[in-house]
Amino acid sequence: MPSAKKAAEKRPKKEKAPAPPSDDSDDDGPEEEEEEEVESEHVRRKRERGRLAFLKLLRRGAALIPLAIVLSRQEFMKRPRGAGVNAAKVKPLDFALTGAVHFAAGSPTFMRNPKLHTYLNATGVALLTPGEYILAQQSKRAMPAEKTIAGAYKKAEKAFSRLVDRDKALIELVTAPQPNLLLIGSGLILAGVLLCPFIGGLFEYVTVVGCVVLMQGGRQLGMEAEPELYVAGGVAVLAIMAMEAMGKKSPPPKAKRR
Repeated sequence: MPSAKKAAEKRPKKEKAPAPPSDDSDDDGPEEEEEEEVESEHVRRKRERGRLAFLKLLRRGAALIPLAIVLSRQEFMKRPRGAGVNAAKVKPLDFALTGAVHFAAGSPTFMRNPKLHTYLNATGVALLTPGEYILAQQSKRAMPAEKTIAGAYKKAEKAFSRLVDRDKALIELVTAPQPNLLLIGSGLILAGVLLCPFIGGLFEYVTVVGCVVLMQGGRQLGMEAEPELYVAGGVAVLAIMAMEAMGKKSPPPKAKRR
């Protein structure tokens, strides 16, 4: 009769139950992905309108900065006095107005219609008025009557007459042989800054081109660019970038996964 020890050895061994899968085990099978709720169309349109409103405000604000610089008659190019060299400075507003008056003096169109001279002179005085008003506000010697718009307009009339008739250094530069890059650049800058706040999309480029032409013409005469020129050109470039961004629509957001 077999012993109890041998009988126990002949019994089949029980298989161990498989261990439960751990959380850290790698599973090659596809994981189930749950999609979050996509942004609603109403929210997306509202966000898009806010973005366009911000860019439009940025463009309009940027268009006013070069306008203020030009109307305040800031210098864009300057040549200091040196040995055998006279000092010279370029203010786009002064250059453009003086050039327009001297061009009109020999233009057949203005000769046939004398009223055009009156309109041109009135426009020049009106453009010089903001600069004279700013100077009167900053001056401590100015009388109260001179610090008004009417007082600034009267001073602008005298300044306009002095520019186009008595400023010999300016007239010499304006009447230089063509192509006169200083005059062309000043005209482009004045046209660009005046029309940018009303007509966007084209005249920002005109302002930038005018700054480049003016800088090139000034360097040919030994002039150096002033910070006002870089500010006006840089702000115009910023306005162009804002317009480019306004034309691009943001794509609808994709569904986020977790």
